[in-house]
Amino acid sequence: APCQPCATTGGVPSEARQCDYTGLYYCSSCHWNDLAVVPARAIHNWDFEPRKVSRCSMRYLALMVSRPVLKLREINPLLFNYVEELVEIRKLRQDILLMKPYFITCKEAMEARLLLQLQDRQHFVENDEMYSLQDLIDIEAGRLGCSLTEIHTLFAKHIKLDCERCQAKGFVCELCREGDVLFPFDSHTSVCADCSAVFHRDCYYDNSTTCPRCARLSLRKQSLFQDSGTEGEP
Repeated sequence: APCQPCATTGGVPSEARQCDYTGLYYCSSCHWNDLAVVPARAIHNWDFEPRKVSRCSMRYLALMVSRPVLKLREINPLLFNYVEELVEIRKLRQDILLMKPYFITCKEAMEARLLLQLQDRQHFVENDEMYSLQDLIDIEAGRLGCSLTEIHTLFAKHIKLDCERCQAKGFVCELCREGDVLFPFDSHTSVCADCSAVFHRDCYYDNSTTCPRCARLSLRKQSLFQDSGTEGEP
């Protein structure tokens, strides 16, 4: 709530100052014209111009700035249509989530603590939806895209070049059986939503039949079911 008249003013309010975060008015003792990026302006208008806020708002924003509490696709999904950097960051985050299973089952990656490259943004290895205000500030400034691209390159290098165990978990496109070993985070691939098999994107969308791996797994389950049924017969 707006502050009450301060004792130093003898009960008479001093200059009324509006806080851009709360929209309320405060006296000069409670509002020092501190400047801060206001989350609503950033999310809805991609506006990072610092605005004058009260002391209590300043402390609250400083406390929350690095906490991943903003689900952008729910709050303002249209933002991704207008801010190209957000689309790039989302793709990098999605790729990193696809890389994570390789690291948590790789002794070398665990010893090298590769995932700690993102220890300051732990939510990046947990989901691709939540953002902190600091994330948005760094995206707008161009800092996050550069640093995340470097980490993405480091992670991909470990999986595709440096580690034989991770390389062995790659896929061969079962639709054309040609080309290099594929990984789900490669830009030219598509992943089956049911079995997670990886294919060349062109092969996957040109193919009118079902996923070969899904078909093979289905036949295996059917065969096991039939065998179990036969064993139960007198």
